[in-house]
Amino acid sequence: MIKIVSILFLTFNFLSAQQNPNFNVSLQLDFQSVESLIDLGEGKFAGVQRTAELRGNQIAARTSALLGRREYHPEDFIRSLEQFRSGVTPSQDLFGLNSTLTNFQQIKILLTEIKKRQLERKVIATIESFFPANARINTVIPVYFVALGNENAAAFVRRIVWRGSIPQFVGGDEGELTIVVNLARSVQYIQQVQFQFVDMMSTLAHETFHAAFGVYQNTSSVWNEIHRHPEPYWSLAELVQNEGIAYLISLQQHSGAALSEKQLAGAQRAIETLNTVLKELQSPDLTVQRARELIMNSNLSGSYEKNYGATAGMLMAYAVDSKLGRKALTETIEYGVGDFFKKYQELTRQFGELPKFNDEIIRKITE
Repeated sequence: MIKIVSILFLTFNFLSAQQNPNFNVSLQLDFQSVESLIDLGEGKFAGVQRTAELRGNQIAARTSALLGRREYHPEDFIRSLEQFRSGVTPSQDLFGLNSTLTNFQQIKILLTEIKKRQLERKVIATIESFFPANARINTVIPVYFVALGNENAAAFVRRIVWRGSIPQFVGGDEGELTIVVNLARSVQYIQQVQFQFVDMMSTLAHETFHAAFGVYQNTSSVWNEIHRHPEPYWSLAELVQNEGIAYLISLQQHSGAALSEKQLAGAQRAIETLNTVLKELQSPDLTVQRARELIMNSNLSGSYEKNYGATAGMLMAYAVDSKLGRKALTETIEYGVGDFFKKYQELTRQFGELPKFNDEIIRKITE
């Protein structure tokens, strides 16, 4: 899953201790990619080729091309890194290096701050309460820190199989769930390093939830059954739940779990859009290209409201969590996407500010 950068920042609250002894998630932090890029920018010994081949930079560059709707060519990435080393800002910045040059010193300061903190413990404590108490998860998640990438992606999770030094992106339950965090996004709009750290921490918690949820799904009979549905509306419905809970985690770390009036209005409109799109995805005239476009736009459009899937999912998760309690929200992880939509739809009958879904859509997802 690819997360669009969030700019809210206030406080960051952590759970104080692990509650579930079977929740064994650890993060393998890798700073080589961002360190090599910094060395390259400072004229220290760090070859362009070596910097380009580091795993974090490989993943970030190839994902940037995907988000830019462009084909990836390694020579283009090499050329951009050579320009970066010379302090040149390319007119077509596919790999987001202009932002790196502009915020170079802030990136260095944030990187130093990250290394001083107990990053892994705080992130794991943050996401644990969003999983069922009986969840059994045992995994090590690679986390690559970079300072380049598409402007719309502060961080993302991808499933990867490595072919030598080349990442192959896969789906389903294949490959290794891997997180990439772009520090250039955390410093782009925020000046003070303590708030940059909070933003980065929230971003990493968001993506760690995605990765842990992916591991949980792999061993769940409920989710294995859901994944037997190839229809695009099922893919979008699952994205809505996955992104919705992850964005709720981000919201709670930034603003204490309160939606502003502007956020609420935007999320209400997003649910209306989602309602329309889910109906279109069930059309017999739907083309593969149109389905792909609708699903990509649901979380990769570059703004809060245009990311209608993620934003609608956040309101749905927020409603279930705040009205029914955390246990009800964790039940939706255990029982699947149909339970998530069903619980939200029931709430719309009690709270007029929550937009309803078409009943036929709910029947389709919960059948």
